Amino acid sequence: MILFNQLEEQYFLLRLTPQRERIYQVLFPETPYDDQKLRLECRYLLQTLEAWLQWRSWQKEHKDHSLLLSAYRNLGLSKHFERTARKAQQQQEKSSLKNHRFHYQQYLIEEELYLFQSRAGRGRPLNLQQQEDALQKAMLSYKLRLACLSLAHQRVSGVQYKIAMLPEILDQALDPIYAKEPAIAIYHHAYLMFTEPDNEAAFRDFEDLLFNCLDQFPEQEGRDLVLLGINFCIRQINKKGESYFNEALGLYRQGLEKDLLREDGYLSAFTFSNIVIIAIRSGEVKWASQFIEQYKRQLAPNRRQAIYALNAARLAYHLSEHREALLLLHQFSDRDFIHQLSAKILQLKIFYEGGDFQLLAAHIKNTRAYLRRVKTDSYHKQIYINIFSLTDQLMKLPPYDQEKRNALRQQIINTEPLTEKEWLLAQL
Repeated sequence: MILFNQLEEQYFLLRLTPQRERIYQVLFPETPYDDQKLRLECRYLLQTLEAWLQWRSWQKEHKDHSLLLSAYRNLGLSKHFERTARKAQQQQEKSSLKNHRFHYQQYLIEEELYLFQSRAGRGRPLNLQQQEDALQKAMLSYKLRLACLSLAHQRVSGVQYKIAMLPEILDQALDPIYAKEPAIAIYHHAYLMFTEPDNEAAFRDFEDLLFNCLDQFPEQEGRDLVLLGINFCIRQINKKGESYFNEALGLYRQGLEKDLLREDGYLSAFTFSNIVIIAIRSGEVKWASQFIEQYKRQLAPNRRQAIYALNAARLAYHLSEHREALLLLHQFSDRDFIHQLSAKILQLKIFYEGGDFQLLAAHIKNTRAYLRRVKTDSYHKQIYINIFSLTDQLMKLPPYDQEKRNALRQQIINTEPLTEKEWLLAQL
């Protein structure tokens, strides 16, 4: 404890680099400095702290009765074992969480009961079926969750993952015994909606389970599930248009209501911006305005003003308050590439719709020069190159040349990737 207090005082209170000899003198005032002895003391302190961290994590996550059952069983304390077993089962029945860890914990308890009961002789009924049921539920929920997370990561990273026995797992998940378990059913539907994008029923079943059973999952897992649903909706929006905006907004609202969307205490800039964009596109303009004001303080302080200004400008532009939008964009300053280009696209739209073609021409020229300086050849960079190139052609289009107008229309339709296709076509 003395060593810990010394290190805490030096590092965290005084902001000093601890002096080994000085700390040794405090620990062993009557003994000459021994570096090896100090190292051993530090190692023992580290081991003690690690053991404490493990214990605290165990206390926080769940009280694993199977460890206590094992101890009582090995000591031959039958009454203590039976009392603890009853308590463990009661706690399982009352548990509000029913995720994959819940089922694995049930298996561990059943395993300890089996080891205890089997001492009474072979003729006694044993809980082998209960073990099998609990283990199978745990395995199915673990594997299906891993399959969904692998699919989601594969889409953004390109890394391929192999989940063993996946066809058999998907088949087993249809069994009524397992299909009624939220931890199995929700990931089964999630897997189907990602692998069968036109399977509308899979998404609806996933959505229903998420809204009705979200409280049965711990916070981090609940966040993962909400994001799985949101990512699916965004892909459907990119593929099919506006039909999934309301679903995406509903999932975002659920995440906000349950406080699942914050990372390290803050809403990310991308999450904040996506919510505003989707709310506006869903027609929930009043709600979007309330969200911007209510949740701006959940943005990280170093980016709060910039992201607030950008999204307030988005809302002002949607309300045709172009002057207000430009004033807000003058307050925007952020180093993130995507947010920078989002602001530039807003300016581009305002200049074009306001007929400020001299400003527009300079803006297009400066932005295209900036894009050429950006070294990465990313998917998003190509989107922005396409938007500014097509707007430049649109601005220079002879007003009564129908042939060139039709050709540009077809070019806009055929260009990919292009996120502002609807706006560009509307200007024609």
